[in-house]
Amino acid sequence: MTFKAHRHDRGSGKSKPAPIPLSMAEPGEDVVLADVISGRRLEHRLAELGLTPGARFRVISKGRPGPFIVSVKDSRLILGFGMVHAILVHPT
Repeated sequence: MTFKAHRHDRGSGKSKPAPIPLSMAEPGEDVVLADVISGRRLEHRLAELGLTPGARFRVISKGRPGPFIVSVKDSRLILGFGMVHAILVHPT
């Protein structure tokens, strides 16, 4: 499994908007995981939690004050401040 799979498709004529850091998503927003800019440890940990490329999830709480919480399938995950800056998503 690789997280570094997003590439802009130059042949189709359609271009997706560039992914944004998860930290910029708003509470209640549904997003799709595009990439993780980090080492293999974080990529592996996120995969164990169900956050793999293409995974859809919802931002529950953005933190400040409080934790950054996302809903993945039937679970809620609390993500650290550094993690949410390393996770790139596409809004849905």
